[in-house]
Amino acid sequence: MESRELERYRGLFTKVPGDPSRWRRWEQMGHRWVLDCRRQRGGLPTSLICGGGEKMFPRYFQLLAPGGRLTFRGSLEGVHYTFLGKHGLLPPRQALERAEMRRGETILIHYGPDRDSKVDPVGMEAIESALDLGGIPVVAVATEEQGRFVKERWVGQLAGVFSLEEMEREEKFDWPSSMPVLPDPATQFRECREALALYQERTVHPFRNQALLRLGGEVHPETGFDLVFERGGQDTLGISIHLVRPGTGRVVYGEEMAGRRYSFYAPQVWMKRRRIIMPAASIWGEAPVSAEQAPISAKEFPSDVEQLARRLEPVGTR
Repeated sequence: MESRELERYRGLFTKVPGDPSRWRRWEQMGHRWVLDCRRQRGGLPTSLICGGGEKMFPRYFQLLAPGGRLTFRGSLEGVHYTFLGKHGLLPPRQALERAEMRRGETILIHYGPDRDSKVDPVGMEAIESALDLGGIPVVAVATEEQGRFVKERWVGQLAGVFSLEEMEREEKFDWPSSMPVLPDPATQFRECREALALYQERTVHPFRNQALLRLGGEVHPETGFDLVFERGGQDTLGISIHLVRPGTGRVVYGEEMAGRRYSFYAPQVWMKRRRIIMPAASIWGEAPVSAEQAPISAKEFPSDVEQLARRLEPVGTR
C-alpha cells in the first residue's frame, strides 16, 4: 500500500481490540476501505498475500471475498495476530472434508464449550464425522462429567479423552479466555518474550503434552495432530496452532465465526506453514521470501524476521 493511501486511512490499521464491546465498531471502521478496494478491483479478492505485520493482517482478512485465502509471511511488525471471523457455517463433516481429512489422520476435537451440559451436539457430530472418515480422534472435554459421557458413548473408538477440569486442579495450569496480548518485540523484546514464555509454560505446553500423550510415542516440537477441530464460540486458536504438525497441519472450524475475535502467535503459523480452515475463508502460513520474492528455506536464507522469532522462542520454536 502506498504512503498516500496509508495517510488517507490513518488509524484504520490496528489489531482487533480485546474488548468485545469494541469489535463491531472496529469492523465498521473498515467498511469504507473495503468498499474503496472493491471499486478499484471490480470485486473483492479471493486471494491475498500479507507481509505487513499484526496491524495490517486483520484488515486484509476483512477484505477477503467469501471463500478466499489469506497467505501471510513473517514480519518484523509484531507477532500477535488477530482477526474478526466471517459469516459462514458448515456441518462438522463438511468442515473436515473441506480440510481434506484423510483416513489414518489424527485429530484433536474440542468438546463441550458449555460446561453446564455433558451433551455437545456439534462436538458429538465432529467425533462421529472424524470416525466415519477414518480419523484417529483425541477429545479434549471441558469437564470430567463430559469426559465420562464421551468415554461411555464411544467405548474403544477413541485414542484418548482428557478434561480441562482435571488439568485446572494443577497449580501451574491456566486456561485464559484468549491469547494474552504480546508487546511488539521490535521495541519491547524482553517483555514480549516473557509474556510468550508464561503463556506457553502455563497453558500451551501442558495442554499440548496431555493431548499428544494420548497418541503414544515421544512428544517433541515436530510431532503434532494432523487436524484440530476448533470451536467458533471460543478463542483458543493460539493454543490449537501449536498442536498441529508443521507443514501439513490444519486447524478447522465449522461453526459460525462472524463478529468474533480470534488471536494467535504468528510465527507458529508462518514458520511451520500451518493452515487455518474456516467455513468462509482460510489462512495459510508461508515462509519469508527473498528480495527477489522467491520461496526460501530457513536454512538457506536466514532472515531478520526469522532470527527474531527464534530468539523469542528459541527452544525448537515449539
